[in-house]
Amino acid sequence: MGRIEKLTLYSLVLLLVWGNMVSGLGAGLACPDWPLCFGSFFPEINFPIFMEHGHRVLGLFVTIFFAFLARKRLKLYKGAYKLIPIICSILLAVQIIAGALVVILQLETNITTFHFGNAIIIFILIYIMCKYTDSDKLKLVNIFNKKNLPYLILFLFVYWQLVLGAYVRHSNAGLACPDFPRCLGYWWPPYLSKTVFVHLFHRISGVVILLVSFWLFFKGYYSKANPEILLNLKRLAFLVLIQVAVGVFVVLSKLAFSMTAIHLLIALLIVGVILNLLFIKKEVN
Repeated sequence: MGRIEKLTLYSLVLLLVWGNMVSGLGAGLACPDWPLCFGSFFPEINFPIFMEHGHRVLGLFVTIFFAFLARKRLKLYKGAYKLIPIICSILLAVQIIAGALVVILQLETNITTFHFGNAIIIFILIYIMCKYTDSDKLKLVNIFNKKNLPYLILFLFVYWQLVLGAYVRHSNAGLACPDFPRCLGYWWPPYLSKTVFVHLFHRISGVVILLVSFWLFFKGYYSKANPEILLNLKRLAFLVLIQVAVGVFVVLSKLAFSMTAIHLLIALLIVGVILNLLFIKKEVN
């Protein structure tokens, strides 16, 4: 990757993790107005304001870096591939509006969840734009084929799990089950409130993703998949295992913001690995 690709992708990852920490610290309304903070671009700083306002400033830099990246891709991508930077630009504009609504509507759950889900789609598109510098390279891969079907299904499931995790957090369901491995002292609570249900659903989905990841790895290992596929499957199984372990610590630490930030960072790595699997040429599999 070139300099602008690295700046855009890495700053976006930092922005996503930073936003997660803002939420974990309860600093989402430290600046109650938008786009300024207490009517100023340089507000009087304390730690919550630094986190929230810093998130906005970092978002501005990501937008600038993305503008240069999109301009490059519009020149190098041909035909329908130009839609990738165009769609990403539209989603970025939507993201900025959603970010304003998050503040204006005072962290309304559905808006904050949408804000996160849209950010992940932007991350995916930017990851593709950084990995594939021109449309000729994109033409060499075929995502929608039979051999990719397990990875496509897993990709959709992981995306759903990410959005569900955001909903769990923003609906204050993160500690609906404050113990582990049980929930409120039960393997299956006799009464399922909405928050307990979504929390349990998130846990169960994580275990399913773990089992599927290990199944794909062992399937690739015993079928002697090509080394690149097997390496990514190994990375996937390892990252998902670590993610489940970190998820446990998120609960046991009572949603410590550092643990939730690590949880999101690993999730982004998992998305990147699955994208690698989808874009690998499958001549030998």
